[in-house]
Amino acid sequence: MTSLAGLVRRWAVTALAAAAVLSAGAGPVRAATTLNDADRTFLAAAHQSNLAEIATGKLAQSKGTSQEVKDLGAMLVTDHTKLDSALRAVATAKNVALPDAPNAEQRALQARLANASGAEFDAIFVAGQVAGHAKAMRIGETELARGSDAAVKKTAADAAPVIAEHHQKFMAQARAMGLPDSVNAGLSGTGALSSPDNGRAAALIAVGGLFVAVGAVLALTRRRTAVS
Repeated sequence: MTSLAGLVRRWAVTALAAAAVLSAGAGPVRAATTLNDADRTFLAAAHQSNLAEIATGKLAQSKGTSQEVKDLGAMLVTDHTKLDSALRAVATAKNVALPDAPNAEQRALQARLANASGAEFDAIFVAGQVAGHAKAMRIGETELARGSDAAVKKTAADAAPVIAEHHQKFMAQARAMGLPDSVNAGLSGTGALSSPDNGRAAALIAVGGLFVAVGAVLALTRRRTAVS
């Protein structure tokens, strides 16, 4: 006949095992529900931005004609590699799958840079980074305003001063080169990112406007060179 002590021990073991199973099953569910759509959108968009900046920075290091452009390229590679490492760690912990390449707009800029050379490369690189970092700042601001997960919001907050510093440096370089140092006003507010389509449209308008201005500056420079 089973003793009372034996029954108590068996019940305790069974209860502990059941509690462990329930705890293991409930843990990931609680973690997953802390993420909202804004968090997932930020992780994907910021990751793509990092990938684009790293690739573009490498192009600037190899194709830039001035030391300033080469140094800015090295800064992009170093800083965005660090930012992306931190972001990927959070995405992995939250079970969020990330894109494996930059978006179409970013790839188009890379292709344009790959086919450019000399002063044209430098101008397109700097103008593209003025626009790109303005957009990256808006992406981070949107996450801080609308995100729900503390770890993802911290990732955005930690990246913010780095991206802002980059933006300032590229604006200063744009002014030094006689290029426009701002983007279309449609990208200046978080409202431009209220939907993916609006965000892409605003970004394309901004970058397009910068490239038109860049083309005008380059054409004027060529005319002055020809006259002299």
